Amino acid sequence: MPMTKGFLVNPDLTHRVIEFELDSAAAFLGGVSTDRVSVAFQEDGSQYAALFNANAKAEGAEPNPVASLGRNEAATGNSAFFSDPTTAICGPVLFVDAQGEDITDAEIDKVKHGMRAVRHYRDDYPEEFALWRGAVMNLGRLEI
Repeated sequence: MPMTKGFLVNPDLTHRVIEFELDSAAAFLGGVSTDRVSVAFQEDGSQYAALFNANAKAEGAEPNPVASLGRNEAATGNSAFFSDPTTAICGPVLFVDAQGEDITDAEIDKVKHGMRAVRHYRDDYPEEFALWRGAVMNLGRLEI
């Protein structure tokens, strides 16, 4: 089976390029269930695929702000991802090209641009970031 070049980004923004088989992507994502969503990091219309563990949020995984930013940009054209915690992606994410093929170095640079935006937001607006993170972590938890 052919190997795919992907860019693995964790919720804490640690990252690395990996080679993997699509069938084994779940091993890098912390579960056996994977999902896929379109993401964008530039207003040029370029979209990529983000592979993630669909059960991560329910299992209490940390929100992934980079994937959440990309998801919101692709869906709405608005990268103000902290305004909607319901669309957050949690846990590690594997970015590949839009068809699930190798991600290019230029595409990785665009993801890294999104990572820089997240770092700046987190540093400049720590209270808002903490509120967004708390909302994501508490979604779906009804404790009576």
